[in-house]
Amino acid sequence: MKIRTITTGIPYPFSPFQLQRAARFNNACQSYFDANGFEVQTTRVSSQIWDEARVIDTILVLESEAKELGIEFLNLGTIFPEKHYTKSHLAIVADVIVQSEILFATTTLTTQSGQISKDATKSTAEIIQQIAHQTDVGYGNLRFAALMNCPPNTPFFPAAFWNDTRTNFGIGWQASDLIQDAFTNSPDLDTALQKLKNIMEEEGQRIVTLAETMAKEWGIKFVGIDVSPAPMGDESIAYAMEQQLPGCFGDSGTLTVAAGITRTLRSLSLPLCGYSGLMLPVLEDVGLGKRSEECYFNLDSLLLYSSVCGTGLDTIPIPGDATTTQITAILTDVATLSIQLNKPLSVRLFPVPGLKAGDITQFESPYLTNTAVMQI
Repeated sequence: MKIRTITTGIPYPFSPFQLQRAARFNNACQSYFDANGFEVQTTRVSSQIWDEARVIDTILVLESEAKELGIEFLNLGTIFPEKHYTKSHLAIVADVIVQSEILFATTTLTTQSGQISKDATKSTAEIIQQIAHQTDVGYGNLRFAALMNCPPNTPFFPAAFWNDTRTNFGIGWQASDLIQDAFTNSPDLDTALQKLKNIMEEEGQRIVTLAETMAKEWGIKFVGIDVSPAPMGDESIAYAMEQQLPGCFGDSGTLTVAAGITRTLRSLSLPLCGYSGLMLPVLEDVGLGKRSEECYFNLDSLLLYSSVCGTGLDTIPIPGDATTTQITAILTDVATLSIQLNKPLSVRLFPVPGLKAGDITQFESPYLTNTAVMQI
């Protein structure tokens, strides 16, 4: 079982001391977990820079400093609606993503009063378009997402943003293989889910013990594990789920299995953080990509699954000529679901320039698979 990320959250990344300490801590954690039998795929740093006025040049200098420290993933945090600098930050965030390599950022579309910010939603649709048409094959949208009711201190990117009294860290695991192990040869879903709970709690407790040791040694708060299974490469959540489906992912029964997994994740006797629900990232999961290409599900299916899952619509390839109005409608649908169910959701869309529905993407990335562009 692999750890996808160890993410350290810091109050102020522009402080050389805080950034350097986070880099040192991440390196120490990676070595410690590796030595104790866990492969750590990435370490990351998250923050929240959008509470004050920002300019692009200062942010790009921050990226250079992070690179010099060996930091490969740095999240700038989320732009909340109805703040003093919201409009000016929305105006520059696309350029920040386009002009950088390791920076991530998000916008939040829901307000504290439980409303959808129409201005933020329309601006976010425009940002997605700008990034798509100003980065190679639209790949920059890997580092940008729209959030709805998402909590702080989530280890998974792009949703991560810091909000605490001090530096902290959380862990996001991969764990699709644990679902595969639990579901294979189980006689029914209830048995499979109980096996999954047992396996995850055993593995999770090992991680917690190691994390608490590092927290004590460094004086850095451990916020918990985001137990969302994170598919990558051959470890497919879709293929794992099919072990308890009568057919393929997307057939009848998929919603029930998805709900069962998320319910099990949230029942684990572990310190949880972040989404801690089922994630279905179409461009990150070879099985989801294959089933999408075979038309077993569509955007409406994924929206339905989001009602019982963890993340919403994640890494979805859509036609490159998708309009602002169409993208805004997708964002609004997910935000509406988030508000109605009072749950965190997010959207990461990939308009692919030059491609239409049914065309196959041509991403050359270790983080993405390729599949058919979805109809919207």
